[in-house]
Amino acid sequence: MLTEDQVVDAVCRKLEGDGYSIEQRALATQHGHDIVARNDHGLLIIEAKGAGSSKAVTKRYGKEFSANQVFDHVAKAILKALRIVSAGNSSAGVALPDNASHRREIEMVAHALERVGIAVYWVDDLGDAQVDAPLEPNAEASDT
Repeated sequence: MLTEDQVVDAVCRKLEGDGYSIEQRALATQHGHDIVARNDHGLLIIEAKGAGSSKAVTKRYGKEFSANQVFDHVAKAILKALRIVSAGNSSAGVALPDNASHRREIEMVAHALERVGIAVYWVDDLGDAQVDAPLEPNAEASDT
């Protein structure tokens, strides 16, 4: 089970490999943006979520999130990304574990995420990250 910190680490490695410098990374216990990265095109701010609770004080510590919990944290991550896009000074993304429950939630809104240019980073159980959506809005889709 991937923790949020493992998702953040994997995405930071991917971003660095893609030419970004990491300006900020937050642990699951810290407040603020999870990842702030910069390249020649500007800032990218990413909200990350794990597959289960990594906090020993919770009842579900070490267990994967339920379907309702996945819905909740994916919704919050997308809302944060939309706020970033709406502010207009940064690109935005979400980073999630690559599993069926997270994929199911994103598949239902993938078209909308693509239209507004929110990147989706998937992290597999081996700690490899892949990006699944463009950072720039689809010009053709936004003209309709």
